[in-house]
Amino acid sequence: MSEFDKLGVVIRYEFLKHIRRARLYIILGIALVAEALVLILIPALTDGYPESVKVMAGLLTVGASLAALGAVFFAGDAIAGEYEGKTGFLLFTNPVKRETLWVGKYLAGFIAVALLMIFTYFIQAIALLIIYQQVPVEIFQSFGIAMFYAAATLSTTFLFSAISKGSMGATIMTLVFVWVICGILESVLAFTGNPYWFVLSAGGDAIATAYGSLEQFLAGLGGLGSLGGADQMATMFKMPTLGMVSWGMAIYFVGGFVASIFLAKRRQLA
Repeated sequence: MSEFDKLGVVIRYEFLKHIRRARLYIILGIALVAEALVLILIPALTDGYPESVKVMAGLLTVGASLAALGAVFFAGDAIAGEYEGKTGFLLFTNPVKRETLWVGKYLAGFIAVALLMIFTYFIQAIALLIIYQQVPVEIFQSFGIAMFYAAATLSTTFLFSAISKGSMGATIMTLVFVWVICGILESVLAFTGNPYWFVLSAGGDAIATAYGSLEQFLAGLGGLGSLGGADQMATMFKMPTLGMVSWGMAIYFVGGFVASIFLAKRRQLA
């Protein structure tokens, strides 16, 4: 059996594990609840849905962002779990290179996230068709950015999984890094007028900005967008271009995955 055939076996096995786990459906349920809340609360807090379909599409990307973060729960135990549960003693004795094993685990997790993303965007498209009788073409760009963000988050989780003693630790470290550390760093850099395209959380923001700038969103929300001086703060922030954000996500996507394989190969089971 060639190494490519072994990779296919690993992908199928790991993907079936994701399908059978409840976490896949829990994340999907959370994403759908987030979409439903947007569809319910926006007309309840304003005079109805925004006139612009792009503004509404941008608001609905909250579900896609949550689905992308599902990568954390699919990859948290990808490497650390084999060492924590000592299953590596059986797994690593098989004639499969560790690189093949890690790549297969990564691709299986990415496929699972992709299914979440496709379903989430399908729901978005249906909702926009019902409300506006149209779907903006920018939805494809938003989908592409969301997939890239998910891939970068998945690689980052793999890196933490390679250095963590347990799968729970890897999951918590990634969530703290993405939501807390990156969130604070992005806010400070943006508020002080410094570039922040290299911060991972900027990729999550770009999922929505594919439909337009922050100023356009706030203008489309009418009175709701001006609450708390949000419109004034929007003019202070210099949003990075989608191209720069893509370069930032590429750093985490490539660097995180390569570093995780490097560290996992040198990690001892005992």
